[in-house]
Amino acid sequence: MSHEEILTKLKEAVIGMDAEGARIAADEALRSGLDPADAIVSGLSEGMRTVGDKFGKMEIFLSEVLASADAYYAALNVLRPKISRERAQRVFTATLVMGTIFGDIHTVGKDVAIPVFESAGFNVIDLGIDVPPEGFVEAAIRNGAELVGLGTYMSETFFHVPEVVKAFEKAGIRERVKIICGGPAVDPETARKLGADDASSDAWEAVEKLKMLISELRGK
Repeated sequence: MSHEEILTKLKEAVIGMDAEGARIAADEALRSGLDPADAIVSGLSEGMRTVGDKFGKMEIFLSEVLASADAYYAALNVLRPKISRERAQRVFTATLVMGTIFGDIHTVGKDVAIPVFESAGFNVIDLGIDVPPEGFVEAAIRNGAELVGLGTYMSETFFHVPEVVKAFEKAGIRERVKIICGGPAVDPETARKLGADDASSDAWEAVEKLKMLISELRGK
């Protein structure tokens, strides 16, 4: 099987919500000598982009997006460990640490957003749920992250954002990161008033905002 055929299989497995097919295609990619990073970027990521387009056109439901994300991860977990550190640094646009802010245990929004962000070229570190301010700071330092994503899925927890921002200020690294909020309760204007840099209620829209934030941070 050619590399192009394998890439097509990876893409179609994600679109078709076929986790086992995605895993098998990932194994075939490695056996064939296909660069695992290329398999992710040109196969899996293309599949997630198509899923995003379908969701944006209301052709599929959120449950189907989550099923496609499961297929994406089934293959990603096979391929990602095979990428060298040097190759990863060239592949990823930037590192993003993200988690659900403390007091909030919702996961659906984060579970949709992470594969979307990864498919767009971001190295995402998932911190889980109910993450305290210090947890975001420690993870950003440990992973050299330039982006911080705060999952705030309830209006009450959205107003915990200033405490996270203050934790970054206290650590002396606020100017080294861009903080973006996500969830149905967020809006950019309020997020900025609370000390964050931006906000988005849509994962695909957030990708463009993340790209703009990293450009601002790097002065490009």
